Amino acid sequence: MSLASVQMNSGLSHRSQSFGSVGSLDDLHSSCGYSAASEHVISIEELRIQLNSCFTCGVNWQDDHVSLDCAECGGYSLERPCPLCDGRCNTLWKRDLTMSHACGKARWEGQCQLLLKPISTKDESHLCKRLEKLAASS
Repeated sequence: MSLASVQMNSGLSHRSQSFGSVGSLDDLHSSCGYSAASEHVISIEELRIQLNSCFTCGVNWQDDHVSLDCAECGGYSLERPCPLCDGRCNTLWKRDLTMSHACGKARWEGQCQLLLKPISTKDESHLCKRLEKLAASS
């Protein structure tokens, strides 16, 4: 990117500096006193890797790495079996990255499919009969 002319006003003096033909933004930064070494800009890929990693122990969840004794990892990477029914519903819950990082403890998003199913009247009556039988034998 080329710039033809840049005028800068200093708050301390009313004179302006003119930069003739500045070849690039890097030239502009160096002429204004900025150096590339003073600023570290991370790429989108580096940001994605950082967000998909544990802030506490540093393992990369994207690569299915976990630390078993780290509260933020919670023993799982980015997905885990349903914690409500210990995976019997075959639903995978996804890590809530924002809350896991903010709390320093594993947080998950998902719904247990077993808890969503309403119990049928047939099953309900069967359970009632078994409970009555159990109560009578006690």
